[in-house]
Amino acid sequence: MGRAAILTGGHQTRAPVGGKRARREVVVGGAATFFTFLTKFRVSLAANMPILGSCCICLDLKVGTKIIGILNLIGAIFSSLSMAISLVMVMFLDAGVSTAKAVNEIHRSRLNDDDYMDTQDQPKQIMELVQEHLSYVKIALYVMLALALLLIITSSMLIHGVRRDRRGLLLPFIVQQLVNIVVFVGLDIAVLVLFGAHKVIIGSVLSMLVGCLIQLYLVLVVVSQYQALGLIRMHEEISMK
Repeated sequence: MGRAAILTGGHQTRAPVGGKRARREVVVGGAATFFTFLTKFRVSLAANMPILGSCCICLDLKVGTKIIGILNLIGAIFSSLSMAISLVMVMFLDAGVSTAKAVNEIHRSRLNDDDYMDTQDQPKQIMELVQEHLSYVKIALYVMLALALLLIITSSMLIHGVRRDRRGLLLPFIVQQLVNIVVFVGLDIAVLVLFGAHKVIIGSVLSMLVGCLIQLYLVLVVVSQYQALGLIRMHEEISMK
């Protein structure tokens, strides 16, 4: 017996490696599936003719894609700043609600009149409702802030890729925009479920859906430029042969 067996009283103990191995296989398999999907997605994009021939009818695909990258970069910078400021304000508001809730609990504990204590339950319920909704708002702001910071990176890659005719740099922007559309549609559904079908809520949801449709068209422009660069590269390879 080895030293470890002596220290354990003659019984050899082994760490459960089955669970770790299974988790490792799941992670590796998921990563391989994701990269396989990206490869097939990239090949299918490059193998087809461009979906669109121009951007907004009057602009060349390359010029339109560059403008899309610049506008998204500027918008992502402002969006990151606004989301960060909003997140700080929500955190301060959450801290204020928590403090008010604690003060209310201390005040209620000093009361002896049951009737008067019942009247204090309504402010407590209101504060709990506000705090619960603030947690949802914070989650949404965290997600939108992360997407905005990621958009700064992918927009910069898009601009550089269009300038240098490197179509591989266009792909991260395309993937992220598709993820953004899915996330914003999910947020619309969550807002309707949590806050109900009020006029203000419906108006904001409809505006976000219109924004998603515009964003989808801009993604098609970038995809068309990606496909055009793929065709140019294919013709260059054929001419070199």
